[in-house]
Amino acid sequence: MNLNHQSKLSSYYFHNISPAAKLTFVYLSVSVIWILLSDKIAVSIAHNSAFELEKIQSVKGLFFVCTLAFVLYYLSNKFYKDIKLANQNKEILEQSFSALNAAARNGIIDINFSSGKASVNSKMKFFIVESPAIAEEFVIAFYNRIHPADKKRIIKEYLSLLNNKTELWKTEYRILASDKQYYSVISSIYILRNEATGQPFRMIGELQDVTLLRNLQSDYFAQQLKYKQNLAASIIKVQEKERNRWAEELHDNVSQLLSVVNLYLGSMEIRNEENIEKLLKAKQFVIDAQQEIRLLSASIKPPAFSEMSLHASVERLIADITRIKNINLIFKIYNFDESKLNEPQQLLIFRVVQEQLNNIIKYADATRAEIEITIDKSEIIHITISDDGKGFDTKNMKTGVGFRNIQSRLQLYKGQMDIQSVPGNGCRLLVTFHV
Repeated sequence: MNLNHQSKLSSYYFHNISPAAKLTFVYLSVSVIWILLSDKIAVSIAHNSAFELEKIQSVKGLFFVCTLAFVLYYLSNKFYKDIKLANQNKEILEQSFSALNAAARNGIIDINFSSGKASVNSKMKFFIVESPAIAEEFVIAFYNRIHPADKKRIIKEYLSLLNNKTELWKTEYRILASDKQYYSVISSIYILRNEATGQPFRMIGELQDVTLLRNLQSDYFAQQLKYKQNLAASIIKVQEKERNRWAEELHDNVSQLLSVVNLYLGSMEIRNEENIEKLLKAKQFVIDAQQEIRLLSASIKPPAFSEMSLHASVERLIADITRIKNINLIFKIYNFDESKLNEPQQLLIFRVVQEQLNNIIKYADATRAEIEITIDKSEIIHITISDDGKGFDTKNMKTGVGFRNIQSRLQLYKGQMDIQSVPGNGCRLLVTFHV
């Protein structure tokens, strides 16, 4: 260790001891030096003269007292000025802090773990009506006013802040204010720690009320959602109208033309056996085409729920499918009151069933499918459609048109769709939405 470093250490320790200790140190140092050196100096000045030595001894004490008094006066005056300046700076800081508290728009917390004291500004009293002065009681009182849904997360973050030796913590939660209303706040907490041990000794933070901002954001998102729902409803309405037009075209025009073709084929007289066989096949193709068109027309034409109930519409859909396709379709309905549903909701249920049955017929190679529709006590519709087909891996599933159609319709009612399937073990579609 060099001399310069030793000098810095000595200066540091000297400046960090109390004024009383400094004065005591100076007094002892001067006294010891005077005792050790004054006699030698007196003898040297007296030149071995007893008379002169006695004379110097009488003056020596007076000189020591005056010199020491001057040194002590100088040092005590300097210490007094330093203490006075420190007190003035402290008063300025306290005034500035008080002014900052008064002018601050946010609530301010100041917790001193060392002294066990806690203080808040006037804005914070809006959130903590009766602010305890003791730090531990303040933390408990503050925690009790946090929204129950946020408490577990906040206590976990707070303990992590204390244990992980981080300094800054910023988070958002809801807190119960003096008006008995919950407010959304952003809390910024700064921890002061002991440099040697890392233990926190003070915590200073603020609460920023962001309730208005969050309400505006919520209103904005609600408006955006309503706009998207209205747009989706308009698109679905146009689609259903177009489906109805195509269904009528197929039924009234194409199907009628095929019927005329079938009549002409039936009126033809062909004696050649080979041509007769071809004619019969042609007639069968026309009949099959008519059945497919009827099924297609029935599938795309929206049901008229004013004339037929949803239950009857689904049963008719199943009858149309089983008339042409060799598949066992089972329809179950529990605690289902159609009067609670409006026409768009009835149409949603019908289309979900229809789309999934189309998926089963086209891709599943199933021999059996089951449809269940229920309404629970919370007025949530549950639609379950399962089959015994070949299934598929949901991880590698590419959403087809049928599933996309179901999802787009469910968005209108914040509905949920869940697909459960395993290769070789069929598929299960679960759909829920609130009435």
